[in-house]
Amino acid sequence: MKKDHVEIPKPSSKFQKVNCNECGELQIIYSHASTQIACNSCGNTISEPTGSKAQINGKISGSAE
Repeated sequence: MKKDHVEIPKPSSKFQKVNCNECGELQIIYSHASTQIACNSCGNTISEPTGSKAQINGKISGSAE
């Protein structure tokens, strides 16, 4: 059986650019972060861990690649 037609699966996780709601600073975070992430300038919580994807408490600007 040939396996040339089998596609390689793409990961569902990625790095994202997120702006803080309080100060607007841009920060790059992982979409499946397992720890709480705070803003570097104001200390506001940007991301909280859940079972799989992290809950993001800011504005997602795009994907960082």
